[in-house]
Amino acid sequence: MATSETAPDGTGVVAGAPGQRLGWADAAKGVAIALVVLTHTTVFLQEAGYATAPWQSLNNLLAGARMPLFFAVSGLFAASVLRGSWRGVLLRRILPSAWLFSLWLVLTTAFFATGAWVEAGQPAGAGELAAALVRPHTELWYLYALAVYALVARALRPVPAGLQLAAAAALSVTTSAGLTATGSWAWDDVAAHLVFFLAGLHGRRVLASVAERSGPGRTAALLAAFAVVGGAVGLLDLHLVPGLPLLRGALGVLAAVAACALLVRRWPRTPLRALGRATLPVYLTHVLLIAALTTVLEVLAPPALPVPVRLVLPAVVTALVVLAGVAVRRPLARVPGLLAPPAALTAR
Repeated sequence: MATSETAPDGTGVVAGAPGQRLGWADAAKGVAIALVVLTHTTVFLQEAGYATAPWQSLNNLLAGARMPLFFAVSGLFAASVLRGSWRGVLLRRILPSAWLFSLWLVLTTAFFATGAWVEAGQPAGAGELAAALVRPHTELWYLYALAVYALVARALRPVPAGLQLAAAAALSVTTSAGLTATGSWAWDDVAAHLVFFLAGLHGRRVLASVAERSGPGRTAALLAAFAVVGGAVGLLDLHLVPGLPLLRGALGVLAAVAACALLVRRWPRTPLRALGRATLPVYLTHVLLIAALTTVLEVLAPPALPVPVRLVLPAVVTALVVLAGVAVRRPLARVPGLLAPPAALTAR
């Protein structure tokens, strides 16, 4: 990937010989972004009247793995936070994430201000836009979290990794249980998912070991354990039980890593690896693309689509949005600032 696309999400070398990438890590990131797109696709289709219960149930189950996996792999690719100086971390990690979050918040706000699609939670007016820069409440919160995590990880560098993980795990447990809730879902999610970023950052060898030792039996066992815990949390509404969301997320990460490693060994050229190296443009544009496709669908499709069509619709829209997001990668890269801060801001 080009440097302009690696800065905010930290995509880069994680282990092995110089310049070598881990295929399972790329595939895992591809899975994570696909799940993010699927989730928002389901939400938009539901708001447009094309909801289907099976997809909603599946999204509720996968919620336990989606963002934990995304942040764990992002931490896996963020080793430079531990090696770099404060200036380097600021220029290469914090500034790019903050720049893209701020710029694309403005762009998405302008898009939804046209009225082509009205989405709840989007900033309305300059005041709400300014507040959203500090207290995010849109799908771009992942970039906000990456900037915060880079700052926290660099500040905690002198602290033993085990102590960092223990403190972050405790914060995740109390926040998920509502004991240390802030009143902002984004701030709460940032607090709850810090442990997964730090786990990827400090636990690269552990994740690599899980990947190397993954086989059909181990992978099936991890997937089953995640399904049981995730299903229990979702079906029995146990989200506020202290520790269960953290356990669900940990099992989701381990199961996804094992499954992706097994997949890459069996299918080295799986498209998920390429997708994992192009997550940034997909992430930045997917909500806009989903809104546009949903608007077109509302115009062209009847109010009540046949059940078979509604069952495949989320998968079709997700695939189209992912492909479109990858396709716009190069055009976006040609416009200064859209995929990375202007060179003047990061020049030494």
